[in-house]
Amino acid sequence: MDAPRTLCELLEKSVESYKNPKMLNSKVRGTWESLSSDQVYLSVKHVALGLHSLGIVPGDRVALYADSSSYWTIADLGIIQAGAADVPIYVTQALPDIEFILKNSEAICIFVGSKKLYERARGAIEKTKCKLVIGFPREDFGSGVIEWSDLIAEGRNEEEVAPDKFEEFRGAAKEDDLATIIYTSGTTGEPKGVMLSHKNLVSNAVDCARIFTFNGIDDVALSYLPPSHVFERMILYHYINVGIQVYYAESVDALPKNMLEVRPHIMTTVPRMLEKAFEKAQTVVENMQAYKKALFKWAVNLAREFDSEKKLPLGYRVKQRIASFLVYKNLRAAFGGRIRFIISGGAPLDPELARIFCAAGLPVLQGYGLTETSPVISVNRVARNRIGSVGPLIPNVSVKIAGDGEILVDGPNVMRGYYKNPGETAASFEGSWFKTGDIGHLDKDGFLFVTDRKKDLLKTSGGKFIAPQEIETLLARSLYVEKAIVIGDRRKFASALIFPNWDALTGFTEKNEISYSSRSDLLANGKIKTLFSGIVEDANSHLSQWETIKKFAVVEGELSVEADYLTPTLKMKRRNVEGRYRDLIESFYQEEQKR
Repeated sequence: MDAPRTLCELLEKSVESYKNPKMLNSKVRGTWESLSSDQVYLSVKHVALGLHSLGIVPGDRVALYADSSSYWTIADLGIIQAGAADVPIYVTQALPDIEFILKNSEAICIFVGSKKLYERARGAIEKTKCKLVIGFPREDFGSGVIEWSDLIAEGRNEEEVAPDKFEEFRGAAKEDDLATIIYTSGTTGEPKGVMLSHKNLVSNAVDCARIFTFNGIDDVALSYLPPSHVFERMILYHYINVGIQVYYAESVDALPKNMLEVRPHIMTTVPRMLEKAFEKAQTVVENMQAYKKALFKWAVNLAREFDSEKKLPLGYRVKQRIASFLVYKNLRAAFGGRIRFIISGGAPLDPELARIFCAAGLPVLQGYGLTETSPVISVNRVARNRIGSVGPLIPNVSVKIAGDGEILVDGPNVMRGYYKNPGETAASFEGSWFKTGDIGHLDKDGFLFVTDRKKDLLKTSGGKFIAPQEIETLLARSLYVEKAIVIGDRRKFASALIFPNWDALTGFTEKNEISYSSRSDLLANGKIKTLFSGIVEDANSHLSQWETIKKFAVVEGELSVEADYLTPTLKMKRRNVEGRYRDLIESFYQEEQKR
């Protein structure tokens, strides 16, 4: 069969080619439940026909508000096979955003993953045109919600009455048809609906498959990122396209346990999961005997010298084997012991952390993309991994660097535009080239480097530019820093707010016998002040003089989606954070002016 052109063809090709007995797998009441490719295809067919019987016609919009599971993917593919466009919503999305998304997309139907989610969003749903609510299996939603089993039954009846209807839907699908509207969470303003076609998503899934080696149904992937995010959404299509088994993690908290159960060969992740895995290892080691701590530190320092592109000296390789046997094997075991590679996206990955994982035999391949590019633009390869870069471009995608350093992208993966927003659409393109808003460069070997967001670059009052993400990454290398935000635009110097890792800090207080009555009391402690001063000094040692942090504060608060400081994809809403701590930030510069 030729390469698929639509998501309908992609599913059909996978089912015909692989006959996967464990295509999609989710935990149900403590046991993994497997669905074969034939079962998945039949369920998708009945969802599509069931929607048709409820009045959904090609061109309609159907929302999807649920946690990740086999049923999320079945609902997604069923909506698309019916000719409708689906509108995914994060389960952590703020209620005003949910209402806005449903109204703006004009969705007339919504799938909801649980009674708890339905109760949370019910008020928002009832204010919109979204009158059809369909619940996922094994939940008692009560009146007003169509049960999954009833939807499937409607689909079966429709198949009996009109046996050719499903093929009619599938055959009518065109590669330029709208497949989904994904609302970017945005760090400022209202969400924007990114319109992606079948061609956008399928081209990305197919082109990514060309640069990696898979073993069909013998390969196992573990999915834990929300499929509402385009990164995991496309990756799931990618998995289907290459025929591998997909296991959905129960939750982020259950991920360590699920990795041991599933023992995946392949994973996608965001850097924060890798950071937490390494922080956990550091915390465990802190409570070990002195010689074991010294051994761990030696192995980590050795890993920091690792370079995946070079044949390292014999002496280094001997040391690496020793470190692998004594230390690294424990990290590999925590990931299930079978990982061939991990693809990291969604945020910048600290090169030092990447070296540690790669040296340990867990190749981490950083990639780059945006919702508007379906998403992948570039990604490192197993045999061609330049740590610090986001890899070479994927096939059929082109990049050029504008005069001001902005990365521009063209290719079959570039969106159709923003839904009902022609002004923003026009402003985002330079001819056929999409303006990413990111600053970067291509090196002589074709590796792409992303250095910062164009709008996030800080310009000091002295005219010097500062890239805050680089400094924030340096600060967050510490076990005791959860996140940091750098301030300095139109200011005399750079300053920072540091949000501590409270779990790690608790361990520090116990080890150093620090007593305290509250978080504010703890942060006022001299030993804690010295700890964070050292962290800032260490970060400053890697920076040019004009970039260094001159003032900082460790704050009690925590960054969260609920407090509207982070987007659902955990990107920082700088404006909101700076607004919350405006007085504290101003004090940094007022003190300087008094001198």
